[in-house]
Amino acid sequence: MDLRAHRKLVADRFSAEARRFVEWADGTSDAGPLTAPVALRRVVALYAAALALPQPWSEHVSPSRDQHADAPVALAAVRLRAAAIPLQHYSEIFSPHVLQDEPVVGDLADDLVDIYRDLARGLQLHAAGLVDDALWEWGFNFQIHWGEHASSAIRALHCYLAREEPSGLSSD
Repeated sequence: MDLRAHRKLVADRFSAEARRFVEWADGTSDAGPLTAPVALRRVVALYAAALALPQPWSEHVSPSRDQHADAPVALAAVRLRAAAIPLQHYSEIFSPHVLQDEPVVGDLADDLVDIYRDLARGLQLHAAGLVDDALWEWGFNFQIHWGEHASSAIRALHCYLAREEPSGLSSD
C-alpha cells in the first residue's frame, strides 16, 4: 500500500470515530440527553483513535485551505446538551509537569465543545476530499488543543463515575 492510500485509510478510520462523537455531541444520532457513562466511552474511543493518526505535519497540506467557520448553532447545541451531564466543573492541574502548579477549574461542557469544534473542522475537510488537510487538522489540534480537553474530560468523568455512579464504569 502506498503512502497516499495508507493516509486515506487512516483518515477514513478516524473520520468514522470523529463522526460518531460529533453526531452524539450535537444530537444528530440521538436527541436524548448526554450521560456521563456514554460521554466517557465516546471521549475514550475518540482519544484512542487519535493515537493512530500520523504526525500532523505534511508537505501535502493545501497552502490556501480555508479555515471553516464554526457553526454557532451547532456549538450552542453541544454546550446545551453537555449541561445535562451532572458533572460540569472539576478541579485539575493545568500542567502536570510543574510540581507546584495550583489547581484550576475545568469545564466539561467547554471540553466537549472544543473537541467538537476541532473534529468538525477536520470532518469538513475530509468530506471535501482534502485528506491531508483533515489529518493535519485532527492530528495537530490533538497535540495542541483537543487532546488536552479530552484527557481532562476522561479523568474528570472517570473520577465522577467511580464515586457517584460506579456502575457507569462498566460496559453495558
